[in-house]
Amino acid sequence: MTNTLTVSAIQITAVDGEKRETVAKVMDFLDLAGARGSALAVLPEVWTGVGYSDAVDYQRDIAEEIPGPTTALLAEKAKRYGMTIVGSMYEKVGNRYYNSAPVIGPDGSVLGKYRKTHLFDAPNRTDIPPDMLESSKVDAGSELPVFATAVGPVGVSICSDLRFPEVYRELALKGAKVIVCASAFLSPRIDHWEFFLRARATENQCWVVASGQVGTEPKSGLSFVGRSMVVDPWGVVVATAPDSEYCLTTTIDLDYIETVKRRYRLMDQRRPELYGTIGKVK
Repeated sequence: MTNTLTVSAIQITAVDGEKRETVAKVMDFLDLAGARGSALAVLPEVWTGVGYSDAVDYQRDIAEEIPGPTTALLAEKAKRYGMTIVGSMYEKVGNRYYNSAPVIGPDGSVLGKYRKTHLFDAPNRTDIPPDMLESSKVDAGSELPVFATAVGPVGVSICSDLRFPEVYRELALKGAKVIVCASAFLSPRIDHWEFFLRARATENQCWVVASGQVGTEPKSGLSFVGRSMVVDPWGVVVATAPDSEYCLTTTIDLDYIETVKRRYRLMDQRRPELYGTIGKVK
């Protein structure tokens, strides 16, 4: 008997200045994911608002404490459908701000939160706004937790974390069977998006469930790859969303992780004594 579960990746265009409407839209998609029997629903990065409109500190206007009003709405959906829900939003902690992903359990409790550790700083780019410095808006997190959830051990990553294989390896070594990626991956980089997701799943022999913003945010003009997808431990893309707002739903088999590991005992063949430079400060 297989250990299967249904997962959904919800893909939207969050519009700055329209938080209430955006939240309502996500609640509708969560109803759809719940009606399909999803045990896990993954929302995009900063799904309540991208925070890159003309207002320099717009993210502060939409930031909330966690738990807070928006996580309370997520909790209602989680309890109604017995779902675990993950997705990132701007978090306010006193006078500090983070890009944080709360993990909501099927009983409605906040199991914990992951604060994005690898912020997207890309100054002086010609293909994206020149002030793309995430570190000017939020502080970086300092932990890579794995959460004990109703669907098993889940690791959480946010967008540009995807470019750092160390993040995913750490989560895998801590026992994550599913690693979610909540993203607002900038377009046009579909080749990087799919390549990294498949590589992270393959090299760590785990499931990756990735949800992204899609389309163009009208206030800032930022465009996103979308193409939310689910990748199996062998690196095969088992489901991909179209280029529109969408609820991608599929079934994954957690027992397939052990099947893949029996094919190739990759993690057992690691030689940590050779990797000392990886953990050193440059």
